[in-house]
Amino acid sequence: MYIVKATDSHLVELVELFEEYRLFCGFERNSETQSFLKKLIDNEESIIFIAIDPETNRIMGFVNLYPSYSSLALQRLWILNDLGVSSSFRGRGVSKALIQKAQEFAMETEAIRIELKTEITNTTARNLYKAMNFTIDTDNVYYRVPC
Repeated sequence: MYIVKATDSHLVELVELFEEYRLFCGFERNSETQSFLKKLIDNEESIIFIAIDPETNRIMGFVNLYPSYSSLALQRLWILNDLGVSSSFRGRGVSKALIQKAQEFAMETEAIRIELKTEITNTTARNLYKAMNFTIDTDNVYYRVPC
């Protein structure tokens, strides 16, 4: 597999994989997904890396990173918001390769860290993140409010 930054040329296939990811996460298909992803890519509002199978040229998986900053550290950080792998390519190390790419990219951009969240019940993801040297933040509490 090889990993590249997603462009408009990947959009149609990326939308299908993104919808599969949304279904996996308990969401329904949405007709706005393509315009949402196009906006992210065109305006560089996030960085989406995709893993491509060299034999079929199909997208195997993706990782979506949103930029953020630490005001206290005066440095950039990245939020790993989405990580999805096609059901056709699971079990082939795609998630691990995409996380490694995200970590390399974070270092290249001189970020202080990558942050992410996952559901408590997602033991597969939690085990992977632990194996990739992510640690649980025990210093802070995560809050949210619907708008």
